[in-house]
Amino acid sequence: MTGAQARQPATDGAGITARGATGVGVASIVAAGSGMLVLLVAARVLSLADNANFFAFWGLLFFFFGTLGGLQSEVTRSVHVERTQGVEHTQDPAPDAPGPSGARILPLGLVVGGVLAGGIALTSPLWATAVLGPAPQLLVAVVAVAVLAFAGHSTVAGALAGRGLWVGYSRLVGAEATVRLLLVLGVAVVGATSSGLAVATAAAAGTWLLLSLVPQVRSTWHQRADVDGRRFVAASAAAMVGAASSAALVVGFPVLLKVTSPSDVYALAAPLLFAVTLTRAPLLIPLNAYQGVAITHFLNHRDQGARPLVRLASIIGAAGLVAAVAAALVGPWLMALIRPEYRVEPLVLGALTLTAAALALLTLTGAATLALGRHRAYAAGWLVATVCSAAVLLLPGTLEGRVIASLGAGPLVGVLVHVAAVRHALRTGGSGAARTDQPGAQHP
Repeated sequence: MTGAQARQPATDGAGITARGATGVGVASIVAAGSGMLVLLVAARVLSLADNANFFAFWGLLFFFFGTLGGLQSEVTRSVHVERTQGVEHTQDPAPDAPGPSGARILPLGLVVGGVLAGGIALTSPLWATAVLGPAPQLLVAVVAVAVLAFAGHSTVAGALAGRGLWVGYSRLVGAEATVRLLLVLGVAVVGATSSGLAVATAAAAGTWLLLSLVPQVRSTWHQRADVDGRRFVAASAAAMVGAASSAALVVGFPVLLKVTSPSDVYALAAPLLFAVTLTRAPLLIPLNAYQGVAITHFLNHRDQGARPLVRLASIIGAAGLVAAVAAALVGPWLMALIRPEYRVEPLVLGALTLTAAALALLTLTGAATLALGRHRAYAAGWLVATVCSAAVLLLPGTLEGRVIASLGAGPLVGVLVHVAAVRHALRTGGSGAARTDQPGAQHP
């Protein structure tokens, strides 16, 4: 073992351990439960129309948070490559010495977040009234500040995942969701308004600053990428384009529905939107939490070809069928417990659960595509899925029928794009290290 290798933490570059997997699982459960409780609080304290508007804010905020998930995924991939391969090219460097071209990821991540926040503020006159209501200035400012803060969260979380520091990663994910719930509960106790709940929801994005008092988390502030700043930003931008399309379907769907529906129809959509969230949570929140695990898993087992992807896809399919039956049987009762006005038909809940399984499959194939370095194909799959879903929402029909068709058709089309890219990458020997279609990458 060289001096450089001896100084690496034991978990850096390693696959996930049983303890790490358990930690990520617990964190995903905490995040799922916290998010659902926030939406439950909103459903209990707000009117149907106000809650529909809060759903629109929630969807917009988490659309941008989801877009920054592309930054997190690229950080995970880049740090994993830097920690596991970069040391081979360094002759016994000084402790924590950077590679010759690797850029510090946290400053770059905050720059990316700042650019995104600035874009939100500058373009808000074009869309804010349609999405956030007739007086959107406060909420636009809240979203912009939260996006800048969450860029730091995404960068730190990605670095922890890329280094295999799953305990720290789990604590960060769980703490951010818990702080959000506590802030929302505080607002509800003192007298909830939709604006107060919105501010409380967004404020949790800065939790990573508090957790940086922990040495393991703070160590990511000095983490380097495997490439220089220009190439890292280019790769992150490509991943964020795909992540934006992903977020539009995963969490931003209320915004899509609001801008494609008459105002009087959308005002009554809160029960259906809550049902969409309720049926997605059991599949999507754990899968999203494990995306960093999935990326490193595909990187570490790319010699097995498509078999890891097929195994995980089979699990998602089976889980989706079981969950659909359970949603049809138990879902109407659970919805009515929230408020009598929130009851949704069993067939609608079962169908929404199947669309959640399709979206989970698209998330999985996207992670595999990104792990293999096919950034453009990753973005294309999600973009095609989003365009298809939005187009379906424009078709005539009932609110329930349009939502189910939209959430089912889009993801399945996107899966086809990702699967084609994965097959091509495996045939040509693509890998996360090569990144053959990354913007700015040098081809061998």
